[in-house]
Amino acid sequence: MKNVLLIFLFVLSGACGAQAQRIALGERVPELKISGWLEGRQPEAAPLTYIEFYHSSNKEGIRSLDRLKAAADELGGRLRIVVVAQESEEKVAAILRPYVSQRIGVGFDASGRSFANFGVAYLPFGVLTDAKNRALWMGNSLQLTPAFIEKIAE
Repeated sequence: MKNVLLIFLFVLSGACGAQAQRIALGERVPELKISGWLEGRQPEAAPLTYIEFYHSSNKEGIRSLDRLKAAADELGGRLRIVVVAQESEEKVAAILRPYVSQRIGVGFDASGRSFANFGVAYLPFGVLTDAKNRALWMGNSLQLTPAFIEKIAE
């Protein structure tokens, strides 16, 4: 009986551990499930993509977007930013519209699948990927600077 219980606990702990880590550095990230783009504008392709998860309830979200916009401006065509919003366009369009540009796009994840697939547990949160969609960095977006992005991408 003890052996059966130990095996059950081992299998259960493996299943829980597999769900906890959805992104591994150097590995491909999950596909984004975007149902539409704010103003129909996707950001232009770039060697680096930063995926920023956004929700209007997070007070640091705008501060994070301001810093990411400055980073995109400084890095030029080397970085594009995809802001993923889980809320409706009507709710966040006025807040996020000023950030939409050639390098920054706001995509809507109405189903919440992208948030779930990336294992978003806190905000601000984002993932930096290379041209092959491999994770280079992930974490609190407020910690990211243009110099740090360039260093990671080397």
